[in-house]
Amino acid sequence: MAAKKKAVKKASAKRSAKKSVKRSVKKSVKKSSAKRSVKKTAKRSAKSSTRYSIPAVPVSGSSRSSVSSISTTPRPSTSTPRSSSASKSSSGSSKAVIIAVVVGILVLAIAVISRNSSSDSTTVTPTPVASESAEPTEQPTEQSGSEPITAYEAPVGIVSIYNETGATVNWKAPAAADGITGYNVELRDNGIGEWKLVATVPATQFSQQITKNDTTGWVQVKVSTVYSDGEVVAGKIHGLPGSWS
Repeated sequence: MAAKKKAVKKASAKRSAKKSVKRSVKKSVKKSSAKRSVKKTAKRSAKSSTRYSIPAVPVSGSSRSSVSSISTTPRPSTSTPRSSSASKSSSGSSKAVIIAVVVGILVLAIAVISRNSSSDSTTVTPTPVASESAEPTEQPTEQSGSEPITAYEAPVGIVSIYNETGATVNWKAPAAADGITGYNVELRDNGIGEWKLVATVPATQFSQQITKNDTTGWVQVKVSTVYSDGEVVAGKIHGLPGSWS
């Protein structure tokens, strides 16, 4: 009996071992099949995500069409050169714009400077004309002053008239009035010594006031004609009692 029980136990153990082996084999098979299916789906998804079949555009003269595959995966390496080239082109265009603006400003500045220089030249040119026009106006005066004086005469009608403060010496212009610039009024005490110039009056004035200082002594009065060339012609001398200035 004991031998039968051991044999039964061994048989049951073998069966259970076979069952466990079969189960593990089935599990491994299931796992391998699951892995295969996952790999297939991954490959399919990769293929579907990376490539699309697009019919080519038919070329004139041929009815054949070809299928081209286009990758949809992003390419970072190729995008960066495009951005850099775009930035370079934009920077180059901005530089060109700046250069054009600077050139325009320079052209405007040159135009303004040329206009200013032309206006300055126009304003400077009239000055010689003015100087030339001024010279003829001075020439007649020089000619008139340089004209010779034909006659020299002394003033006429010389007389002194007493008044409250002294006396007034009066005279008249001579007939030879051309070139007369004025008259000199002079006094000399007691008829001796040098003549003292009291006043030089213009050619349009014919009187001069003198003042009496004292009753002692006497004084000589002289009126002379002064011409433009420096000639001086004295008139008749007359005397007054007292001291005068």
